[in-house]
Amino acid sequence: MTKKETEIMLPQDQLWGPKSIQPLVFQQQRIGPLTLIFKRTSNELWIASDRSQKEVIDFEELDWSRWALKKENTPIELFPLMPDLQVIVRPENTFMLSPGAQVRIFTRIPVWVGIYSNDGKKNKLAEIPTMILSKTWFGDFVDGVLSYWVSTTARREVSKDVYQPHVAISTLNIKNESETDLKIEKLSIRVDKLSLFEKDGQLWTDEMDIRYQGEEQHSEISIKSKLPVELKDAKLISQPRDPIKKSFVERTFRIIKEIPGFS
Repeated sequence: MTKKETEIMLPQDQLWGPKSIQPLVFQQQRIGPLTLIFKRTSNELWIASDRSQKEVIDFEELDWSRWALKKENTPIELFPLMPDLQVIVRPENTFMLSPGAQVRIFTRIPVWVGIYSNDGKKNKLAEIPTMILSKTWFGDFVDGVLSYWVSTTARREVSKDVYQPHVAISTLNIKNESETDLKIEKLSIRVDKLSLFEKDGQLWTDEMDIRYQGEEQHSEISIKSKLPVELKDAKLISQPRDPIKKSFVERTFRIIKEIPGFS
């Protein structure tokens, strides 16, 4: 066979769910800047990824992982996942909240792709990020956590012209309950607590309420486990990595120490 005869592009109209992986051909699934490549041989599944966005991919140069599955025709499924670390979101433009003020903003976070086999029992084979994110340190040296860093817009409204298949849109309702102005330069989001929903090909997370109570206090965060009312008919597509049933407190607005080498 020629290279052209052995390449198949999987449908783009439905990115998530079961995939028909045929034997002895290279099949590609594009999700934003990420291209996943699959090849099935007997009961073995080969998986590789590429972010070069080239029209022609040299399969021989890819780093392949190989999985021996229970059966030759074991179904393969793709589902979006939130990143495996919390995410520090930096809006392009800093904004201020005076005492008692509240604001509703939308921000976008790149997702990961979970690859699963399903022979009656769902088994995760791999997790692949759609984008490689930089890392930073959030907190101090004793009580800090390693996080991803995303520079994005903090929009007051969202229209379909900003929809992208590899990002999830998060809705944040922020209220300043302190007695001082709140300067919002960076936000720490516990993405492991968020579900993923889909509507019209766009991913969304749960809506979050964040109550800021002062620089020396942690913020109270309530995850509503549902979408904004405008998206009430969206489909739940992925559960949180670490589900919770009630609100929790976190330091949300301040990076105390950034460690050189992580940013």
